Amino acid sequence: MKANEVYAAIALALHEHLGNNVHDVEPGIITIAEHNTQWNGYALSMTAHP
Repeated sequence: MKANEVYAAIALALHEHLGNNVHDVEPGIITIAEHNTQWNGYALSMTAHP
């Protein structure tokens, strides 16, 4: 193995370890909003018995 390959492997490992390989920053907050589709829309169209 050549010395340049070792240096490249160490540089890449440090780059990934420091978190520089993240595509986008996410805040860690999950927002769940109700979205009516045909799968759950039938329950909304039913009426209760008087």
